[in-house]
Amino acid sequence: MKNEISRLLAPCALATLFAGCVTAPTPGRTDRPWEPSSESSVASGVWDNLRQRQPDLSKPLTLAELTDLALHNSAATRQAWHTARAAAAQVDRAQGLFMPALTADAGASRSGVSATPNSFDMQTIQYGPGIQLNYLVINFGGGRAAAVEQALQTVYTANHTFNRTIQDTLLGVETAYFNCISAQAGVEAALANVADAKKALEAAQARNTAGMGTALDVLQAQAAYDQSLYSQAAARGQLQVARGALALATGLPADMPLVPANPDTELPASLATNDVRRTIDDAIARRPDIAALRADLAAKRAAIQVAHAASWPDLYLNANLNRPYYEAFTGVPQQGRHEWTYGTGLTVQWDLFDGWQTESQIRTAEEQAKAAEATLEQAELNACADVWARFQNYETALQKYAFSVAYSKSATAARDLASEAYAAGLKTVLDLLTADSQLASARSQQVVARQEVFTSLANLIYATGRLTADTPQPK
Repeated sequence: MKNEISRLLAPCALATLFAGCVTAPTPGRTDRPWEPSSESSVASGVWDNLRQRQPDLSKPLTLAELTDLALHNSAATRQAWHTARAAAAQVDRAQGLFMPALTADAGASRSGVSATPNSFDMQTIQYGPGIQLNYLVINFGGGRAAAVEQALQTVYTANHTFNRTIQDTLLGVETAYFNCISAQAGVEAALANVADAKKALEAAQARNTAGMGTALDVLQAQAAYDQSLYSQAAARGQLQVARGALALATGLPADMPLVPANPDTELPASLATNDVRRTIDDAIARRPDIAALRADLAAKRAAIQVAHAASWPDLYLNANLNRPYYEAFTGVPQQGRHEWTYGTGLTVQWDLFDGWQTESQIRTAEEQAKAAEATLEQAELNACADVWARFQNYETALQKYAFSVAYSKSATAARDLASEAYAAGLKTVLDLLTADSQLASARSQQVVARQEVFTSLANLIYATGRLTADTPQPK
């Protein structure tokens, strides 16, 4: 008998011994990096898939094409989408509380009785299948319905978060797009500045050759020209960085040669100041992130009822069906028995005392709901301030752009007059270089101001919760 038991237990003991025989690798020294093994770096194929993305780059891409590309490639939106689907699965799980639980099992056992002087050795084997049915008929605390409501509100939270993630993606693309357009305009302005500086240098050289200027004038003009080349190199570098950021925003590798198409020159108009209050109220009602917090609060309140339901009794319907088989082996042959067994009944289960766990869960749920309510309140206040600030930024950007246009016109006229006066000997080279510098500053300000108009409008639309792929964009 002991030998049989040993043979049965030996494989289990070996399996237990070797099941967890894995040594966790750790850094060997505090002053040396850990050397990863080949097993620690498993190829995922993610980067290879990214490299295989080859959009049509035969022409410059419009903002609409870029946003469409981003929505197809965005890992953030896919992550939020899968999170929403996972939350939806929890609703099915909660609804399963309304369904009966049917369990099938099968087992086998062997028992023995050692012989005594007045009996025989006996070995008995029992085996057979069975089915068990448990059905929660009534939860007197309403926990089942509350659990479904909690799960459903969690789905709403995830869905609203998914919508906001899409808006985040769109805003990121628009911001990167206008930054890239601004960087391209910055390069064009830098080229114009180089051309003006070169003209000033040529004029200084001509006057020096004619004996009407000095070597100092030539050197000062040369310094201004070199400075313009330096600024041109910086502008080209900023353009390349902006293109990399645009590629990232569209879900492509940064070295993808994206070229954005220029928007039309028409700028959007100013908004009416008396519409701000209505815009704020609309944003509070529409923004997906605020809606997600409202759904989260509703889920927290449903969790309170779920916690309370645990203190009420449950009524279960039980049923079972089994077919056991018995085989006995003794010194005297015996007949094995095979028979059906079944049963049904009702069970009331009521946890009268669980160490105050239910009370603690109720308090936890109540405090979490109060915290969610405070979070929602603060978020709504922040959204109000966000819309107000972005509205003011947009209006300010429009004014700054109007002033930058006027500044550019006056600076261009002043530079033209300074160039003519210098050629006639009425102005010094410093006057010409000062006019060049002022014109370069005006060009730069106009580029920045134009970008601020577009980006501030995109931010305002985003703050109101109305930013979608179909939202009309400024021309």
